[in-house]
Amino acid sequence: MNWNRIVVAAIAGLALVVVYDAVQSDDEQPVRRGSFGDYRIDLASSRDGISLPVSLLRAAFPGRRPASLAVSKVAIDADGMVAVGVSHVPGNSPATAAIELWRGETHLRSFSVQPGSFSRGLWFAGGDDAIATIGWDGRGYLYDRDGKSLSGTAYFSYETG
Repeated sequence: MNWNRIVVAAIAGLALVVVYDAVQSDDEQPVRRGSFGDYRIDLASSRDGISLPVSLLRAAFPGRRPASLAVSKVAIDADGMVAVGVSHVPGNSPATAAIELWRGETHLRSFSVQPGSFSRGLWFAGGDDAIATIGWDGRGYLYDRDGKSLSGTAYFSYETG
């Protein structure tokens, strides 16, 4: 059995799901109607009561505002700051990805990251001073809260479930 072919097929399947999700309109996304008259992405799976309007997530994306976003990962620090891993996969252009930091509905900052760099996980690390991610290839990434890539040696231990 050729594991490389299985991995490539699995990645291709995931890419198709992300592309399909990206081309859906906001009305068809898994959202709920919010108090501000805007659709909101429900992040309750991370912590009850946390949700963000889709329009705010799109507006906070670094660079050109994308037509659609896929929310892949969410992490919450001990003080309630939320890190959201978002991606835009247009039909005929390269994918883009970012990590957005929020406190409630207040956008703190966003920074671009390599597409796929948080596909296996996104966490606050180092006493919540850093943001750690695991990419689709198993590679670990470490950023400070301003989005600067941290260098040096880091050891990652994580569970997937």
